[in-house]
Amino acid sequence: MKYILIQIIFFIIIFECISSGESLQQNQKSLFQSAPADQSESITLSPFSNLGNNIYNSFVGPTTLLHLGAAAATIIMVDEDWDYLIFKRAKSYRSYQKYFTPVIYSGATIWLVLSTPLLVYGYAHNSDEALGAACAILQSTLISITYTTILKGLTGRPGPEEKWYLDMRNQSRVFRFGYLRGGVFNGWPGGHTIITTATMASLMSYYPDKWWIKIIGFVLIGYTAVGMTMTRAHWMSDNIAGFLMGYAIGSTVGSSFRSLVNRKLGLGGSNVEFSPTFSGSGAGLRFAFYY
Repeated sequence: MKYILIQIIFFIIIFECISSGESLQQNQKSLFQSAPADQSESITLSPFSNLGNNIYNSFVGPTTLLHLGAAAATIIMVDEDWDYLIFKRAKSYRSYQKYFTPVIYSGATIWLVLSTPLLVYGYAHNSDEALGAACAILQSTLISITYTTILKGLTGRPGPEEKWYLDMRNQSRVFRFGYLRGGVFNGWPGGHTIITTATMASLMSYYPDKWWIKIIGFVLIGYTAVGMTMTRAHWMSDNIAGFLMGYAIGSTVGSSFRSLVNRKLGLGGSNVEFSPTFSGSGAGLRFAFYY
């Protein structure tokens, strides 16, 4: 609970700082520039840039398969007792739990740890590249937290805590569907995993040519998913679902900000966009050319 509240407070502070900074920059431009601004100058970077489209694309289109896959993986793992078996096996490695305890904190704050220096550097050096990366992290985290909170409130899945339950096999199958029947701070999907995945996936997509970000990202995601299981904070299916959902959100937002920053910087090869479209009558491909 305290981690969610702390994140929301920091979001408000960071967003306000970004909004104030953008307003100040626009005012300075209007005072000292008499010539009309070109297209690159008209593009504003903030955690809310293209938010509506990014939310839509994070859930509709190819990303829909990832969300459906998250639900399907959970159903299979619960039905086959894999959650219980993994929980039981993890107990035999309890002596290693101390090595995974840091994920309780890193999973909740990784977005802050990575976005803050990027924001500071971006504003201090007027770097759109750094600001775009920071905004991608912030927006993907905002979408992830909101989405996770809603799902947790509707599914109400209790965690694998032995001191409250005697039959852990049966407990691994419990979902209290409804409205806030299990609160919003525990349950399905895994919040720490979805936040970590969304954060790293946004950077992977924002910097597609930096292979080392992908390696660090997947290692950190795996460490978080296993760690939240080892510390008995979540069933493994919670974390697998969090990974798939977080990747859908993070990769969508990261790619969007990559395109936005490329257009702002006037880089070649960034003026054409393709995106799938769906409606009740069929599906198609949207083509956009920016000039």
